[in-house]
Amino acid sequence: MRIFNGWRASTCGAVCLAIGASGADVPAAAGPAVPQISWASDPVRPDETVLLRGVGFGPRPAVEFARLDDVDPAGAHQSAQAWVRLPALQPADDALKFTIPADARPGVFACRVVAEGARSEPVLLNRPEVWWLQGDQGPAATSGGWLRIFGKCLGVEAASVRVRLVTAGGTTVALRAEAADGWSLRCPVPADLAPGSYAVRLHSGQGGAGAWREAGTVSVAAPAPWPTNVYSVFASSGPDAARDMRRSLVKYGQPLERTEAVLAALAKAKANGGGIVYFPAGRYHLNAPLELPPRTLLKGEGMGLVTLWWGKGTFNLDGGGDKGLAKETEPEPPASLISGPAFGIEDLSLYLPLAHRTGIHGFGEVRLRRVRVRIDHLWALDGNKRPEGLVARLGRNFEVSDCDIIAKGEGLALGEFGVVARNRILAGKSPCTLGGARAVIVEDNQFVSTYPTAYQNVAGVGQDIYYARNRHEALNAHQADFSCTFDRGGTAYHGTLAAVAGAKLTLSADPHFEKWADARHSLWRKSVVCVVSGRGAGQWRGVAAFAGREWTLAEPFAVTPDARSVVTIVPLCGRALMIGNRFEDANWVNAGFGTALDVIYAGNRLARCADLLNYGMASPEYLCPNFNVQFFDNELSEGMNSVVVGGSVRPAGAFDGQVTQNVIHRRTRLTADNSGRFVIQGALREVIVEGCSAAHPDSGIKVERGPSGVLLRHCRSADGALRCEGAEQVP
Repeated sequence: MRIFNGWRASTCGAVCLAIGASGADVPAAAGPAVPQISWASDPVRPDETVLLRGVGFGPRPAVEFARLDDVDPAGAHQSAQAWVRLPALQPADDALKFTIPADARPGVFACRVVAEGARSEPVLLNRPEVWWLQGDQGPAATSGGWLRIFGKCLGVEAASVRVRLVTAGGTTVALRAEAADGWSLRCPVPADLAPGSYAVRLHSGQGGAGAWREAGTVSVAAPAPWPTNVYSVFASSGPDAARDMRRSLVKYGQPLERTEAVLAALAKAKANGGGIVYFPAGRYHLNAPLELPPRTLLKGEGMGLVTLWWGKGTFNLDGGGDKGLAKETEPEPPASLISGPAFGIEDLSLYLPLAHRTGIHGFGEVRLRRVRVRIDHLWALDGNKRPEGLVARLGRNFEVSDCDIIAKGEGLALGEFGVVARNRILAGKSPCTLGGARAVIVEDNQFVSTYPTAYQNVAGVGQDIYYARNRHEALNAHQADFSCTFDRGGTAYHGTLAAVAGAKLTLSADPHFEKWADARHSLWRKSVVCVVSGRGAGQWRGVAAFAGREWTLAEPFAVTPDARSVVTIVPLCGRALMIGNRFEDANWVNAGFGTALDVIYAGNRLARCADLLNYGMASPEYLCPNFNVQFFDNELSEGMNSVVVGGSVRPAGAFDGQVTQNVIHRRTRLTADNSGRFVIQGALREVIVEGCSAAHPDSGIKVERGPSGVLLRHCRSADGALRCEGAEQVP
C-alpha cells in the first residue's frame, strides 16, 4: 500500500484509512506507463461526471471508485470500503471522464485510473481545497478577531465543519466555523488565544479521518489598538465655533474655512503617536491636502452631519441657472487629498473636486467606515469620453464598509488583504477595480454604473478574490455595457522548454517581455507558467524566481512537461470565487477573456445581459489560457443571454493547440423569458455541460467544429431532452 495524504489505497479491493501506516507499493508498470492524475474536477455529486487530467491513461483505461465512510474524523483508523470499477468516457492519454454512481451517497470520494494493469495514485474528490487564508489584520489574525478560509469543498453546514489550529508543539485549539457556503468559512478567534504561529487544519464533516486538509499557517497577534486620545478641530477655534459650524448645515449654508484648525489637530495626533481627530457637526472648507499621521482616525459626528469640502465658489447649487456649474479655470487639485500609511475615516462626508485625480491614498492599513463621498459640481458626464478620477487607492490590509460613494471615474482601486463590504458605489468607469488585487473580500455591495461602458475588471493580474452577493445595476439600462470581466494581461514567453529538472525550467528561447512591463516590472513577480499543449497540458504553477532563460517554479508540475510541450508565462489572473452575485443590464459577464486560472462562478443571476463567457485567446504575440473554470447553479434570464465556452486563435494557424481547457457547467438554467443558448466553439478541449436546462423553445446547445472532448449529459428543455446541434448527449 502507498501512503497518500494520510490515507492509503489497497489493491485488495478496499480503501483503508490508517494515519501513519506503511506497506508495500502498489504493483505498477515501470517507467512512464504508470498513469498520473494532475487535476480532478470537483465539487461533484452522485450521478455527475468527473474530469480527470494527467498522463499515461492509455487507449483503454478504467476508473476505480470508492466513497470514504463518514466516521469520526478524530479517529486514527477508518473502516474499509470496496473499490468499484467504472467505465472511462471519452478517454485520451491525458484526459478522461467518469460518472459517479447514482446510488452513491454524497460525500468524499476516492478515484484512481487503471491502465494496462497499472494504477495511478488515488485522488480524493470533495475533500476541502484551501486557496488562501485571511484574518482581521490581513495576512494575520488577532486574538479576539477573525479568520476566514477560502477555496472549494469547504463544507456547507457550519456545525459539521471542523477547524483546528495546531502549535509547533502539537497543542490543538478548535475554532468555531460560521457562515459556511462551500467556498468560504468565517471563524471567530478566541480572545484568550496566545499569539504565535499556528498550522491550520480543516475538515468539512465528511470523509472521516482521511479527509482532513492541511490549510497552511496563520500568525495570531495580540491586538494593537490605536491611541484613543481625542483632538477636536474646535480646540483652538473659540467658544462660538460649534454654533457657527452647525449653522452652516442649513440649506444653501456655505462651508466655513477651517484648514488651520484641522492641521493643528492633526499635529497633536502626530505628536501623540496617533489618536482621534474629531469633527463636530458642520461643513468644513479645506484649502490643503491632509497628510494623516500613522494610527490616526478622522471621525465625524455623523455621515449626514459633517462635510469636508475642497471646492471653489459656492457649495450649494440653486436651480434654474448655470452659475453653479464648475468653472474650467479652476486650479488642478493636489495628486491626493487625504493620504497616509495607516489611518481611518469614519462617520463623515467628503466632497472631492471635480478635477481630482485621487481622493484618498492609503499606503497601508486603512479603514473607511460609514463615509459618504460625492464629487463637487458633478452635474452630468461628458458622453464623448469615459470619466477619470479615483476616489480611493488602497494598499495592504484595508477595510471599506457601509460607505455611500458616487465616483466620477473609479470608486476603489484595491490592493492586498482587504475587505469591501455593504457599500453602495456608483461610478462612471469602475466601482471597484480588481486588477492587481490579491486576497480581497468583496461582498454584499451595490455597484451601479453611471456611464454606458463602466466595468468591474480583473485586468491582467489578480488572485485570491472572493466576490460574493454583490448587485450590479446600470443607470443606462438597455444601452449599458456594464461588464464584469477578466481581461488579458501581458505575456513574457510562449514556446517550448529546453530542460525541466523538478521546479527548475530552462526556456528554449529568450523571454519577450512587454514594452510596458520589462523584466524588472512587478507584474512578473506574480506570473505563472502554464502548459498549453503536449505532455502535462492543462497545468499551471507559480513562478518563484527567474533570470534570463532560467525560471524556477514555486513547486514542480505534477506531470513533467517534455521537449514538445508548449508553455506560456503570463501574470496570474484567477483563483477567484464569484458567488451569489446579481448582474443586471450588463454585456459580458466573463470568467475569462484572456487568462483565467481556477475560477468558480456559482449561484449567480444574470438579467438582461449578453453572455456568461469564458474565452482563452492566442495570437502570434501571446497565449492567454483559460484552465479549470467551473460554473454551478447559475441562472440567466430576460432577453437573449447565452452561455459561451470558447477559445480564439487569431489569425487562424497562429497556434495549433487549445487555449481553453477543463470547463464545467452544472445546473445552469436559462429561464423561459430568455431565448439564449449554450455555445461551445473554437480552440478548446475537455468540457462538461451537465444537468443544465433551458425553458425557451428556441434555446438549445450548439457545439461548433473545433472543440474536442465535449460531454453533454442530462440537459433538458421544458418538455424533454434539450435540443443539441453538433454533438449528442450521453446517457
